[in-house]
Amino acid sequence: MVGRPLPAAALLSMTEFLSLLRFGGTLLLVLLVFNFIILVHEWGHFLAARWRGLKIEKFQIWMGEPIWKRTWNGVQYGLGWLPLGGFVALPQMAPMEAIEGRADPLGEVLPPIKPFDKIVVAFAGPLFSAALALVFALLVSFFGKPQHPSDRTTTIGYKVPDMAAARSDLQPGDRILQIDGRKVSSFMGIHGSVAWAVASSQQNPIEFLVQRPGEAAERLVKVEASMSSDPEYVAWQAKAWWQKAVGRPPLRRVGIGPQLNWQVDKVVAGSPAEAAGLQVGDVIATMNGQKLYASANALEMQAERSEGQPIALTYVRGGVETQTTLIPQKPIQPKDLKATTGLGYKLSDADSVVMDHPNPFQLVYSAGANTVSTLVALFSPKSEIKASHMNGPVGILHQYYNIIQSEHALRLVLYFSVILNISLALFNLLPLPVLDGGHITLGLLEMIRGKAANLKLLEHLQLACVMMLLGFVVFVSLKDVGGLASGESGGKPEELKFGPPAAAVPALGPIKP
Repeated sequence: MVGRPLPAAALLSMTEFLSLLRFGGTLLLVLLVFNFIILVHEWGHFLAARWRGLKIEKFQIWMGEPIWKRTWNGVQYGLGWLPLGGFVALPQMAPMEAIEGRADPLGEVLPPIKPFDKIVVAFAGPLFSAALALVFALLVSFFGKPQHPSDRTTTIGYKVPDMAAARSDLQPGDRILQIDGRKVSSFMGIHGSVAWAVASSQQNPIEFLVQRPGEAAERLVKVEASMSSDPEYVAWQAKAWWQKAVGRPPLRRVGIGPQLNWQVDKVVAGSPAEAAGLQVGDVIATMNGQKLYASANALEMQAERSEGQPIALTYVRGGVETQTTLIPQKPIQPKDLKATTGLGYKLSDADSVVMDHPNPFQLVYSAGANTVSTLVALFSPKSEIKASHMNGPVGILHQYYNIIQSEHALRLVLYFSVILNISLALFNLLPLPVLDGGHITLGLLEMIRGKAANLKLLEHLQLACVMMLLGFVVFVSLKDVGGLASGESGGKPEELKFGPPAAAVPALGPIKP
């Protein structure tokens, strides 16, 4: 007996159910990874407190009131209702009654501890985070990290019109060696990237040391790059106050992109590209007589500004270089699109994404250097890096969520976890009263002065610091949520359609050797 096929509505419901199931499973995995990282940090405090003989009141996974708890060997172990991180309650470290409530419900009078013990226990958390970062780095070194072509080049592929680089002497093909005296080794990524060096630059003009093709000597190019000259920043300034409240201002940029090798991956029917005779697999070599270092970017930007105007191209097909003319045209669908070519592209490199196996110690150092650079830029009045550019728990979870859905999920989770653990370790070493660095600072001051700080004053300082940190978390979380909302998809994009060509395309043909 042959069963009846399921109706379309049932199939749709099953698809939605599976999508929901996948979303739930991915979110659970993200929470487990994120909480494991914070748990290891707190475990460092716990073990150090055990070693130094401190009173441990609670060790709790997740925050908030415990939904499960059990006392063992004088320590209350619990599971909170809010699935974020955990904490260790150590009443001898500092007075926290105003924040956590009464530290010891039995009223037990605890002996003071030595400053050295405070320093050891406080430092153990960042130390364990750094150690976990090294473990992740060793795994990254073993499994490899996916490396995009933009991670392996500092050569300029294109300049964006109407931006700072377009008004400077920087040229496509220039290999960037240094920015403001700092060496760069990639276009994108963490420590040593062109994008970060520009974003965190503390001077204007920005100084680029480049090697230009055909020139033996290096060339210093200065780029005037004020934020007010960036069209994206101008658009940001024109937004309403409520849009700014939930959004992030653009980072500083000069309008350059990396050299990438593209080939045609799609030709839309009835498009200017089809009329020009372009086919899937073609590699576009020159535009208006100029060599292209990033054909997809350069050609599409030129097309937007050249509606109805011919663009002379040469392309390579089967080893033969051919010339043609392409006349960009505004599509009839979608209506809000500018003039375009009707081409789709993909990276032509056979090894466009390769597995890099970095030295684990170098990887940890790079993550640390990037975190320090971020903190320095954040607190510098000359930098354009602001608190609004930082990510909070929502943003970090969202990054993990996107990573876990990628093709190289495991490798990228390990790599991102190196960065997060080092960031967690260094951030906690800041000398703020409720952070580990604050406890270390107080311990050092106590050793120097020979007596502890005034407990009442310290309690007020800690309460003020906690309120400040909570305010910061709420602030960046608002930006995180605003970023998620602005990045929502509006559904399936409209199919690209063109009307009749505005002009006939001149027939050219192969270039004779």
